[in-house]
Amino acid sequence: MLSRVADNFYWMSRYIERAESLTRMVEVNQSSSLDCVEERLDEFWDPVLQAICASETFKESGKKDLVQFLFFSSGYSYSVKNCLAYARENARMVRDQLSMEMWLELNNIYLFFQSGDAEKAFLQDPQIFFQKVIRFSLVFQGLSGATIPHDEGWHFMALGTFLERADQTSRMLDTLTFQSHIPTRVDLLAVLRSCSARSAFKRQYRGELSMRNVANFLLFSQDFPRSIRFSIRCLDENLHAISGVPSGNFSNEAERLIGSSLAMVNFTDINAVLSIGLHQTIDDLQKKLMKVGQCIFETYVLLPFEIKSVNQSLTAHAQAQQQ
Repeated sequence: MLSRVADNFYWMSRYIERAESLTRMVEVNQSSSLDCVEERLDEFWDPVLQAICASETFKESGKKDLVQFLFFSSGYSYSVKNCLAYARENARMVRDQLSMEMWLELNNIYLFFQSGDAEKAFLQDPQIFFQKVIRFSLVFQGLSGATIPHDEGWHFMALGTFLERADQTSRMLDTLTFQSHIPTRVDLLAVLRSCSARSAFKRQYRGELSMRNVANFLLFSQDFPRSIRFSIRCLDENLHAISGVPSGNFSNEAERLIGSSLAMVNFTDINAVLSIGLHQTIDDLQKKLMKVGQCIFETYVLLPFEIKSVNQSLTAHAQAQQQ
């Protein structure tokens, strides 16, 4: 497979997963914010903005409506509108390798946002609008599993999906650490609902709602599809499927890093996490996931002479900083 094609598959899936995750987060928090007095709305949304690293961007934008900013702002690179536009552009580059059903779903939601109909739908009924975006993502993922061969391209799509999902789940969980107060029952339920984990959590914990249990479930659940452990295991499986190297070994830096991350979640428990600090654990995990993404790019997308050029540039930059 051409490296360019692999990169397009990977980023198409990442952007679609990012759009869905942001929509879930906003849907849940907007519902909860209805009980908040107007004077405290900024304080209410601050943990969300900090978790997705958008606090400064929102302040600099000068916009007052946060939800409009997160969904429709052209100036915010990761608004839902921009994510879907980026996903569609990556899909256009590999259109001949997508099924017609996949292309139609993605193109329809793209045109829905570009035409202005999305903003009208949001103003008329936000809940129906949110569900439309989430439903698109779920349908698209279902079509990708059912209408194209599960070859290298499909594995790169899976890499994008699960790397983004692990990152987004960690960010949703991290909102609890940015609270100015001890997380309440409402805060904990908001995080579970943002990950579509409320029902699965209730089945396992029988209503024992606590920050410890929520963190344990979203970090270490072996069978919940949006837990960090589940996502990292899927990343490991797909990386080895691409390289052909047996699981437990590694042939590149991406496989080594994701293997060490998998070992961490497999052999760490919630007690160790809480002793270190939940935010610190999540922060370290996010940095490692960023490195995994960079290593995937360097291993499968950059050509050897480009890698050498990048390394030389980084070395020159480091030397200039030391001087």
